[in-house]
Amino acid sequence: MSLKPSRTVVISVASATALLVAGTAAAAVGTSYRHVTLEVDGVSRDVSGFFSTAGDALSTAGVSVGDHDLVAPAADQRVASGDTVVVRSATAYDVTVDGAQTTAWSTASSISGVLTALPASSSSMAADRSYTRSEMPIGEGGENIHVVADGHTTDVVASASEGASAILAKAGVSAGPIDRVTLENVGGDTTLRVARVVRGTVTTTTEIPYETEEREDAEAEEGTEKTVQEGAAGSEVTQAYQETIDGNVTVSAVLSTSRTEPTNRVVSKGTKAKKAEEPSGSSSDSTSSSSSSSSSSGSAAISGDDASIWAAIAQCESGGNPSINTGNGYYGMYQFSLPTWRSVGGTGLPSEASAEEQTMRARMLQQRAGWGQWGCAYKLGLV
Repeated sequence: MSLKPSRTVVISVASATALLVAGTAAAAVGTSYRHVTLEVDGVSRDVSGFFSTAGDALSTAGVSVGDHDLVAPAADQRVASGDTVVVRSATAYDVTVDGAQTTAWSTASSISGVLTALPASSSSMAADRSYTRSEMPIGEGGENIHVVADGHTTDVVASASEGASAILAKAGVSAGPIDRVTLENVGGDTTLRVARVVRGTVTTTTEIPYETEEREDAEAEEGTEKTVQEGAAGSEVTQAYQETIDGNVTVSAVLSTSRTEPTNRVVSKGTKAKKAEEPSGSSSDSTSSSSSSSSSSGSAAISGDDASIWAAIAQCESGGNPSINTGNGYYGMYQFSLPTWRSVGGTGLPSEASAEEQTMRARMLQQRAGWGQWGCAYKLGLV
């Protein structure tokens, strides 16, 4: 949509001289050969020739006029010698009118003049910020401008020649080359708004969780579980070009993505059937026998059930610590050597096995070779 200012609006921004000339030209009557003055955007020149209207005078001078330009008097009005024909060239501006973007043509000499001429309750346009020429003035002079930046508002009175840069300097606000500076007119109030623009590359890392994989171990007893491999989370790293305006993301485009796969946690679970426990009577007999033998040898015997005996040996051998590894070639609660551990079906290090598995294999060793396998058995009176 294209907005064309009304004749009243357009004429209001022309010089007072042009208005007086328009009245003179309308009533002028003279000979066909005339001498008039053309003033085009502030530059004057004399034109002579056989013409009767303002439009003819412009044609004689080779001046082209656009549909939105101001001509006073109008092109079809008669002119007389000594008259002045004023031309003001209209400029197209990208504006936002009541929330809709459009193009407006205006001959106004200030940004405020462009906006106030629009038939809307609210209008805005980008403020003129030029590094190579004089900026278009904000207003005609004396207007109160609200400068809004970084959440703060500062009021500044504008002079007739001051553009956006001068108004910002008065308010103590700096705007970068890519920051958006907009002049807004709402209900007659003029606001110069600065929106901060940030552009750059943003890196985002997303964690990829690992999974747990279970494997059966036919050599391990049912109910036992052992971590064979620790899990490690993976990650996905995304690099994106991003633009934000006052902290709000307006543009986001993915540039690259890299992925590190997670490492699964591996757990082995025993499937071997448990051996039946020895009858309690057998343990008692063994204990009694050991106690008797111990008594006859003068050692301090212990008494109690099977679990208490093994707890006492473990306490004596390792302080009851199933994961101990002192570096002397003996491991775990019962201080197995590796050859002995493997002779009773153990795998890996004894100190890596559960307390239950260590006790089970200690019982197997005792049944096979007796209590003499442990030095602490002598101290406890079992040998």
